[in-house]
This record gives sequence, C-alpha cells and structure tokens, in this order.
Amino acid sequence: MRALVVGGGPAGTTAAIALGRAGVEALVLEREETDRPVGIGLALQNSPLRALHTLGLLAPVVERGFSHEAVDICAPDGTVVHRVVTEPLVPGTPPMVAISRVALAGILSEALAATQGTEIRYGTSVTDLRDLGGGVEADLTDGSTERFDLVVGADGLHSTVRAMVLPAAPEPTRAGQLIWRVSAPRPAEVDRYLLTDLGPRGRVGLVPIADDELYLWFLQPDDGGPRVPEGQRLAALRQRLTPFGGLVPLVAERLRPDVDHRALAAMLLPPPWHRGRVVLIGDAAHTTTPHIAYGVGMAIEDSVVLTEELGRGGTVEAALQAFTERRFERCRLVVETSLQLSRWEVDPPADPTLHHQLTGHALAALSEPL
Repeated sequence: MRALVVGGGPAGTTAAIALGRAGVEALVLEREETDRPVGIGLALQNSPLRALHTLGLLAPVVERGFSHEAVDICAPDGTVVHRVVTEPLVPGTPPMVAISRVALAGILSEALAATQGTEIRYGTSVTDLRDLGGGVEADLTDGSTERFDLVVGADGLHSTVRAMVLPAAPEPTRAGQLIWRVSAPRPAEVDRYLLTDLGPRGRVGLVPIADDELYLWFLQPDDGGPRVPEGQRLAALRQRLTPFGGLVPLVAERLRPDVDHRALAAMLLPPPWHRGRVVLIGDAAHTTTPHIAYGVGMAIEDSVVLTEELGRGGTVEAALQAFTERRFERCRLVVETSLQLSRWEVDPPADPTLHHQLTGHALAALSEPL
C-alpha cells in the first residue's frame, strides 16, 4: 500500500510513522516551507502517552519534556484548593508530560526520517482528489499527479481535504473564550502545573515544559472585539495578569514577546469520517478547546487506531469505517466536555463542583483502552 498524508503536524507525522512501521509507504505533504510548528507548548495525558509508547516514542518525549503528577488548582492568591490527579497507563512512566511544540516536532521528524518508506515534502499540498475505485488520484501543488491506495487528511481545523470530500461538514463553533499563550524561562519555584482561577474574569496556567522552560496560558471571555495588535500583546497580557497572585507575578515579569492570541473554536464531524479511501483524522475531524488537554493527544491516538484497523486484513473502506466507529464516541466526549467547561468558565454553574466532577469523569473514561 501507498498512502498520502496531507498535513505535517502531529496528526500527519504520527500517522505516517505508524503506517510506515506497518509496511505502508507514506508521503506526507506539508504546505509550510519548513518544519515550523504552530504554538508554544502542550500537555500529553496518560492515554496519548500510551499511544506514543505503542509507537516507540514515549522515552524521548519524557526525556525532552517535563513530567507532571497532577494539576494543582489554585485560588487567586496561589493557595492550592484542588488537585486533578491521573494515573500512568504505562508502568514506570509519568501520567502526564508537558513539552514544547518544537521539541515534539523534532522527535516526530527524527522518527519519520528513520521510518522506512516514508517521505515528507514541504511547501506542497493537494489541489484535487479523484476516486478511482481501487485507489485515489491526487493533483499536488507542485504540478505532479500521483496515485495512492489511501489518503489521510490530517490538515487541521480548516482542512482542504475535508472540503473536497465532505463539503457538507459543519462549520467550527466559537467557544466564547480567547486564549493567550506565551513562553518564559522557568523559575525554580514553578516546579509543577499550576492553574489559578479568577472565575468568569479568567484562568491562567503555568506549565513547565522543560527544566529551564515553561509556557503560560490565559483564558478570558471573548467579547467579540478585534484582536490586540501583535506589538501590543505582551503589555496587554501583563495587564490582564495583574489580579493574579501566587507565582503568576514572578512569571509575568519574565514573559517573552512571542504572545499567541486567538479565539477558541470546536468542531466535531459526524460520521462518516471518510469517503471511499479518503479519511480525516485529528483536528480535521474533531477540533477541541484545550480544557482537558487532549487535542494533540487525540490525533496521536487516531494514528494508532487507524493503523490497527488497516492491519486487520479487510478492505480499506471497511477499515476506515471501523476506525470511525472506534473513535467517534471517544472524540465526542473530549470535544463536548471541553466545550462545556469553556462555557462554564464564562457563565459558571450554580454548583461550583460540577467543573471538577465533569473533568474527573472525562479523564477516567479516557484512561480506558482505545
């Protein structure tokens, strides 16, 4: 088999690695000219770490990231009031690892280069897909036309592949919140994941991603106004962080100017996630807000499950149908839970414990086998 994977982010690269190790040749197309990951850092929960272990990639992620045993929920003054704890699913490894997106991209790039039968082309995407019954013919932006047995659309929320094969797919839903993300050197005092809550006015997270590095995220309600201009974002973010106590002021002084600022959105594609021999994975099929830190993790799981189903010996179309059936409810849980948590942060429920209860329920369910 030969597969075309559209998108060179975590979804596409893990899919190509998994397929390549199963004996499927994989060509990855990345529209950017270089390996330039978007964003600063991310957290990988116990189930995505289990999926990385399946791919033989857990050890370098643990080595280059920062291991966490829990998330500490803090009052505005920094006092810990609640802990979100999960258990590791791979014995002897951490239950959660936070890592820079550059470091994760490096790990996946190295693994892709070491996987026989895989190739990545930068500055290239797809312009048309034609179903040939027993395969798919693809026109590429470099002017070439090639034939594949399988096409994997891993090209994100605004997927070109999804628009080609499932044009009636739903539009993304705005979550009603804005997120700010920025990097900083890690003070020794910030030795764990700290989440400080100001209620509807916002939440801030301090997330160590390496021995000497962290990233800060800040969530606030989306008032629908224009985005803060790039040159003013650092000052604007520091101003928004002034109500927070604990270790937030210490980190705020060290923030770098690489502030990412955007509105949150969610999208869940109803079944089927494929047409013929073209299938969608990752954000192209299920985009989530970051409230339980499972966006990239779900994409990595997709890659493992897709390869398992293709390896069962049936037709490609049957494998893609089985893939959707295994993944839909799990991804629905992530998208809907995260979106509900986002809405509760803007308009809190009467019972303040519901937030922790819903988070705990979701994380427990996601610890179950794939």
